[in-house]
Amino acid sequence: MEYYFAYGSLMDLHFMKSLGVRYENPQSGKLFGYDFQVNVMDSFNRNYGYANVTLNNETHVEGILVEIPKIDLALLDAYEGYPELYSRRKLNIQCSGENKKLESWVYLGNLNCISKRNLKLSIIQKERIKEGFEFLSEGYQKKLLNLMSEE
Repeated sequence: MEYYFAYGSLMDLHFMKSLGVRYENPQSGKLFGYDFQVNVMDSFNRNYGYANVTLNNETHVEGILVEIPKIDLALLDAYEGYPELYSRRKLNIQCSGENKKLESWVYLGNLNCISKRNLKLSIIQKERIKEGFEFLSEGYQKKLLNLMSEE
């Protein structure tokens, strides 16, 4: 089994399951030293984009940590546009309520696909992100809602 950290539309666990990804033990997680951005460009509409995490020592990203079979990484790769749109790296995710970090796969937008400005999320992406709110702190939920309303 592998750990995977979802911070965008795949926080909708029903959607993740519809892709065929078999996940277990969903829990809250935090990625320190990164910030949530909407800056991976949609090739069909340059005003819209996809979630990404970028280096920022001042903040963190909250999301859902799950265990998946290694073979299911191929399903996530296909959805995330790996390796063209996103790359994937193992990063340390802090488990909720525990002083434990787990090495987990995280998708990062490729530099050649990143806009210099924040882009808009589609309505469906916003709804999928909101599906994962039960795993996020109230403060982080507000941060995401503010980001989504500014678009």
